[in-house]
Amino acid sequence: MTSAGTSLHPLHDLQAPHPYLRLLEAMPVMLWTADTAGVWHHVNRHWAEYTGLTSEAWGFGFEEALHPDDVAPTQARWKQSIESGEPYAIEYRVRGRDGTYRWFLIRGARVLDEEGQGLAWVGTCTDIEAQKRAEQEALATREAALRALGLALEARDRETQGHTDRVTAEATRLGRALGLGPEGLGALRLGAYLHDLGKMAVPDRILLKPGPLTPEERGEMQTHAAEGERLAGELGFIPPAALELVRHHHERWGGAGYPDGLAGEDIPLLARLFAVVDVYDALLSERPYKRAWSREEALAELRAQAGRQFDPRVVTAFLGLLGG
Repeated sequence: MTSAGTSLHPLHDLQAPHPYLRLLEAMPVMLWTADTAGVWHHVNRHWAEYTGLTSEAWGFGFEEALHPDDVAPTQARWKQSIESGEPYAIEYRVRGRDGTYRWFLIRGARVLDEEGQGLAWVGTCTDIEAQKRAEQEALATREAALRALGLALEARDRETQGHTDRVTAEATRLGRALGLGPEGLGALRLGAYLHDLGKMAVPDRILLKPGPLTPEERGEMQTHAAEGERLAGELGFIPPAALELVRHHHERWGGAGYPDGLAGEDIPLLARLFAVVDVYDALLSERPYKRAWSREEALAELRAQAGRQFDPRVVTAFLGLLGG
């Protein structure tokens, strides 16, 4: 939304009757109107009552009241609606008089004249804080359950204690450095918890073998990536990006990985990102078939594999985080 014009009630310009404006003021939710260019010209009294901002503020204080993290996506979505004429709907946080933020669902629709030409935009701001809190609590519960599952898999695989939490935390940190938003980071965490889910189907004689695997055993071990995607998909609520991470985190930048032999940017970004973190943690950890590498050795291996096993851009970003 953009700043207000000189008229506080542009509906007058549209020859709207005064009773209609009185109705807007009386409605028990926040209401707004904008002109065809998207300029806010009117808000009802509930906007001022909640935000403490009035027509004296630029854009009725819209940008001032909006949570900083929500400004860019909100502006982009509004611009898209103005250009396309399609209805506008987005969730964002608005600051109240007490300085706290609550979630609102904002909807807008274009008002057309008898010839189908756009006259203005009208919309509502509906408080959905309780709904968002319930959603966030449900997500937190699901994430805790998936973390517990990851820890159980870690114990069965006899991996170094804390592997699941370490790779999840480091992957999240790397994801932020690469510009992932909340949705991407959420999918990254879920995929990290479940990345080895498919090992449930790998027999102990292979999974826990102390020495090198035979070609046949290696092939059976490699089935865990696709099997993990299948099992995670059965949960019914894992987002597609997380499922892609589970399936493709053993692909290689050069195309020599599994299960699909993808190469370069054909490998999903979350899988490319997680692969670097997962291998780095594995190199630092003692396993039945290998000693723990030093930090310097592990960093040198990441550099050597940039552009071969790993996305070089991701390696550069991770090394920057590690100070290496």
